[in-house]
Amino acid sequence: MKAALYARVSTDDQGQNPENQLRRLREIAKARGWEVHDEYIDFRSGKDANRPEFQRLLADAKGHKFDIIMITKLDRMMRSTSNLLNVLKHLEKWKVALECLDQPIDTRSAAGQFMVTMLGAVAEFERELGRDRIKDGMARAKAEGKLCHRPKGSTDKKKRRKRADKNYSPLLVDPDKFRQGV
Repeated sequence: MKAALYARVSTDDQGQNPENQLRRLREIAKARGWEVHDEYIDFRSGKDANRPEFQRLLADAKGHKFDIIMITKLDRMMRSTSNLLNVLKHLEKWKVALECLDQPIDTRSAAGQFMVTMLGAVAEFERELGRDRIKDGMARAKAEGKLCHRPKGSTDKKKRRKRADKNYSPLLVDPDKFRQGV
């Protein structure tokens, strides 16, 4: 059997290392005598389905370059239930199975398909709870007069406008017109 190994971490600048996942996936594939077609590694959020290596994995699955995709945890693949179910539908059509090592998921069985749906919903719920906690914490910090921003010297690579820019305003309305009551 040919296997594809998929690993994902949210970011590559916070000490997260996909090698932890890949080491286990390689060991299990080797123990089963499976050939590893390729390893697919993404450094992005699980809510984003347009991850480069994930898209390459799906293209190779469609081309039937392997029989099974191996992951360590379901949330490494997807954190959106609707996206997960869509991907599973395609994998089934392409006759490619999905096996998750840390959760009792093997889409070759009805019970495995049921479990993947349930755990996908839990992963999405967990992501939303985390978002809510962050929003609540930021609102509390703002109410206490604390600044909510990234630390100075952050390694975030996104281009951001500085607050000192004249045209910068986090408001959706023009602050001068708002103050004048226009």
